[in-house]
Amino acid sequence: MDLRITQLELIEMLLNTRKESVLDKVRTLLEKEQNDLSLTEEQYKIIDKRRENYLKGEGKSLTWEEVEQNVLKTMP
Repeated sequence: MDLRITQLELIEMLLNTRKESVLDKVRTLLEKEQNDLSLTEEQYKIIDKRRENYLKGEGKSLTWEEVEQNVLKTMP
């Protein structure tokens, strides 16, 4: 199923719910998901190294349009 359709269906369900307990559970689940997205120390080191290379003029940079196109290519 298309991700955007699923998101819209869930938004509609959330708007129609009258149970605060359901909303609390969804909030807890989403907050946990966001916390799971934190980076590891190794990932921070990689980012720092890439930033260092970029500041030296050795790294590759993209325009916002290029980033947007790359993201759209990876979406189903």
